[in-house]
Amino acid sequence: MGLTKLNVWISKVGNPCEVSDRTWYVNIYKCDGDILEWCGKRYIVLKAPCGHLEVEVPPGCYIINAVWGYWIDAKDVLHGNHFTHNAIVQATCDKTTCVRLFTPKAHVCGVIFRLAVMDLVRQDLVPRAVAKRLNEAMDEILKYTPEPAKKFELGILRELKEVAKEQKRAKEQEG
Repeated sequence: MGLTKLNVWISKVGNPCEVSDRTWYVNIYKCDGDILEWCGKRYIVLKAPCGHLEVEVPPGCYIINAVWGYWIDAKDVLHGNHFTHNAIVQATCDKTTCVRLFTPKAHVCGVIFRLAVMDLVRQDLVPRAVAKRLNEAMDEILKYTPEPAKKFELGILRELKEVAKEQKRAKEQEG
């Protein structure tokens, strides 16, 4: 028939080697960022019990992510918890494609968000004073969130820092 069968698997929090045993809700976006709508169906908040969803889609390039819970409070504010990273998948005709979504720990999200904000300061898009307040608050929050047990989650930051230091030393020696 030409359809692609997507098998979406969601990791346990902070553990890419194991599949979650809880219910998640998967979203499938077209490559332009819009939710996939096809044949009268919207591919949004698709229930994935035990961290797994199998669904047929037309061939194409998709962005897939998931969340394990979401709700609107009395003030009409959207809340959500434990968002996965995005995955990009190329779905081809008459094939089964497996996708594994990684679920980072909150600590990792906080650290990476701090880096993103500092880059916005560097680009003059966010005032330094605002970033300073965010960093102070994030320092406090990060004290309460467990650091990841797996080195790869934040290990790349240490590796990048070492490479950047080496590049800086090399430039200083040239200059």
